[in-house]
Amino acid sequence: MKIRDVWFDEANIYIVTDTGHTIGNPLEWFKRLQTATPDQRKEYEIGPNGESVHWEAIDEDLSLESFFDFKRELHYAKI
Repeated sequence: MKIRDVWFDEANIYIVTDTGHTIGNPLEWFKRLQTATPDQRKEYEIGPNGESVHWEAIDEDLSLESFFDFKRELHYAKI
């Protein structure tokens, strides 16, 4: 599976994979992205193997695996 596209709304980051899946996570999981400006968020590069995303201006890197961090998901699902 590889990252093909990245976009944001006010509270989340989303990726689309080459398998057609869309995955979203809260920006609060990624503090540098949360505090970045919308223009800074738009300036990203997908890694050569499609397994990561890099933002030069804010020195942030996310791996594809970070979008499947089930520990965080379970943490936020607790009642």
